[in-house]
Amino acid sequence: MVAQGCDRSPDPLRSCADHLGGVWQTADGAARWHIVDGGERLDAYPLVRELPEAPPGTQPAPSTLELRRTGTEVAGSAVRRWHRGADICVLRAPARIRGCQADRLTLTLGDTGAPASWSPCAPPDRPMRTQLVQRIWP
Repeated sequence: MVAQGCDRSPDPLRSCADHLGGVWQTADGAARWHIVDGGERLDAYPLVRELPEAPPGTQPAPSTLELRRTGTEVAGSAVRRWHRGADICVLRAPARIRGCQADRLTLTLGDTGAPASWSPCAPPDRPMRTQLVQRIWP
């Protein structure tokens, strides 16, 4: 009797219009995201500790990605909540997925580090960062 395994590997990506759900990781493992693909809406959650340096008296929450798909374009916001005593600042910075091919994609994120201003709530003025990630779990 021959036993057959069940291959859960998704088909290789042809574009960002394909299903992007799964766990994605940088080569060094420093960043790992769980992407939930709901078609037009995608959400991503960090699976490793990715909290930025916090100035004294402040506390950051983990970030999330809130993305929308329009055809092959996937873009939206990186979102992080900051607390300082009773003050809450919810930062939104640009986020984009591009270059989806085979089992890789490029994720570009704006900075959601410590707020540059609390009133009004404003993100720091730093360049966007790019992560090349590979799907490691369907």
